[in-house]
Amino acid sequence: MPRTLFGPLDERNQDYANAGNANIGRFQLGRYLVLPDNRVYQFTLNDGTAEVAGSLYQSVAPLTGHTNASADVARAIDATVISATLATTAAAVDIYAEGMAHINATPGEGYAYRIKRAFTAGAAHAAAVATGVLTVNLEPGEQVQVALTTASNVTFTRNRFHQPTIHLSPPTAQLAGVSPGVAALDRFYWSQVEGFAAVLAAGTLLAGLPVQADITTNGAVENVKRRVRTGGTVTVSISTVGVGQLTDQDGAIVAGAVSNVSTSVATTLDISAGIAFNSPQVGMCIKANSDAELALIDLKLR
Repeated sequence: MPRTLFGPLDERNQDYANAGNANIGRFQLGRYLVLPDNRVYQFTLNDGTAEVAGSLYQSVAPLTGHTNASADVARAIDATVISATLATTAAAVDIYAEGMAHINATPGEGYAYRIKRAFTAGAAHAAAVATGVLTVNLEPGEQVQVALTTASNVTFTRNRFHQPTIHLSPPTAQLAGVSPGVAALDRFYWSQVEGFAAVLAAGTLLAGLPVQADITTNGAVENVKRRVRTGGTVTVSISTVGVGQLTDQDGAIVAGAVSNVSTSVATTLDISAGIAFNSPQVGMCIKANSDAELALIDLKLR
């Protein structure tokens, strides 16, 4: 079955029903659709909110309680099921369908496994209560490669095209494309990831320059920038300054002036949290419009 589909222009405007969040849509999540003009889309399941056309979406943010979860039982090599005890937060049925379970503490560390597609509700996994055991079924062809024990840690990650939301500012998870605005709640649709798209703009964009997900307006893009956070005070002490020194072959000073300085300089150089104020690039601005309007962006999210 081909991974990439080539379809007519109007295919991007289609949406499809699901059954209890089971993926009985035509394609697996993330399947590529390429239009004749080379715009690219990926197959996506909407959440319980109607899409907003022209908004930039992100995948569901990882849940802390579903990260570093301790395996509840041992799993032998070739097992097709993985389970772990959640620390907090319940897991609804099939929220990890077509997602990943990776092992991040030995034994079994370094292996990642795709979770089964849910053709019927509950096929990927049943619901799990907070602090309960989540048991996921692996995609056919996936088997445990290194036996797991109760010392193994498992992290569950959703498919980025499973119920994405308008991106937070700054985003808290991987970007999932721009909505064409065709899907009501709980529908499968095509999310645009490459090519020309109308996207909500924050601030005055500049045609011909790259844009990134905005850090103050949800679902919007802004000019690419790198921010440095200021606020803390760093004190720098300086002592013993040599001016025009000459040394002999043993390193002893033979000429020049030496000045002893004792001073401090207060400045705001705290950049310890700067990364939280940056954002991933989205593409290139083709046509800039006014702030809070939609600009034409050449997306590069594939």
